[in-house]
Amino acid sequence: MPCDIVVPAAVERSITASNAPHFQCKIVAEGANGPTTPAGEEELEKKGILVLPDLLMNAGGVTVSYFEYVKNLGHIRPGQLTKRWEAKSKRQFLESIAKFRALNF
Repeated sequence: MPCDIVVPAAVERSITASNAPHFQCKIVAEGANGPTTPAGEEELEKKGILVLPDLLMNAGGVTVSYFEYVKNLGHIRPGQLTKRWEAKSKRQFLESIAKFRALNF
């Protein structure tokens, strides 16, 4: 079926040399990890189809996954990072006022 963009986003190695010639799109934006085989990518390039690699298309997900990983290393519950940041910023604000007014909290 003709379309503008195909986004394979579920299974690795799903676009192969055998099914790539049947694609009728302008762009393949790889949402899954490694959805296109090297031979499949060659076939898409022969047809003039632009392939946007998974490395670029998943960059935001990888970044968020890293932050989740760091959070999980510290056994931090959801929302706890926000609470800590808010508490720290409020405390810094109050300390600034106290310094300005020469008061101790």
